[in-house]
Amino acid sequence: MLLRCNVGISGIGHYLPTEVLDNEAVIQRGELPLTPAWITRRIGVEQRHVLPPHLSTSDMAIKAAQAALKDADLHAEALDLIVLSTLSPDHPSPATACKVQAALGNAHCPAFDISAACSGFTYALDTGLRHILTGARHVLVISAETRSRFVDPTDPATAAIFGDGAAAVLLSADETAPKARVMASELHADGSGFYSVYTPAGGAHTPTTEKTVAQRLHFIRMENGEQIFFQVVESMVSYTQRFLKQLSLEIKDIDYLIPHQANLNILQEVQRQLDLPAEKMLINIREVGNCLWVQEIPWA
Repeated sequence: MLLRCNVGISGIGHYLPTEVLDNEAVIQRGELPLTPAWITRRIGVEQRHVLPPHLSTSDMAIKAAQAALKDADLHAEALDLIVLSTLSPDHPSPATACKVQAALGNAHCPAFDISAACSGFTYALDTGLRHILTGARHVLVISAETRSRFVDPTDPATAAIFGDGAAAVLLSADETAPKARVMASELHADGSGFYSVYTPAGGAHTPTTEKTVAQRLHFIRMENGEQIFFQVVESMVSYTQRFLKQLSLEIKDIDYLIPHQANLNILQEVQRQLDLPAEKMLINIREVGNCLWVQEIPWA
């Protein structure tokens, strides 16, 4: 269902690890039967940022959150909610968002994680918007991933795709928030693709054992990559068109389309089918890999 709203974005922050792996380094690390040119051509990634071993997802989330609060000139004590989207929490429990809350110095607001994979940030954003609409004043929405620790370096299908990073936005009830306003939100899921990209073991279905570790079942796996490509393109195009129609907008009215950075070829095909000028499609997959958007958006 379409959520119509008028919520301000008062702060934006992001954090990228300083260590960078280019395609040659990824190939050498996993002894992959690939070339740097093949990775660039098929995926569009030229490099990705990797978090060092002594740091974890919460460290990046805290940095991004602090940057967003500073950008908004707001103290953490004023937060009414912290929502963290991640598939790579510090621990299976408790929520990594609680660790972020403590580090920021807020001892009262609710804090929880959302696990929604590539759609995680949009789910977290929608959750934050609904809390603003029901009385919250300031909601911090964070997305942070350390996927490098859940990727099999010897798997040609996934080893070169993902990068680490974190980003945060501060939603405020003040409609005059200086960054931007959120007009609407809508979510969608297709459970039929449940096993397209997944981690086989470590959950209740297949608990951790010596056997699952030996079989490398705790790394992310991707099945039927070519089929996923066409399904994602079709879904992104149709969803964008339908969403705009509900808002009485057309593609020509859009200043920027900010897609999930899954695959450069997917993004370029979506751009082509939507007849969207190249300068209006924000792309940084070359520099950060399959990751959340970690650059500050050039607001008009």
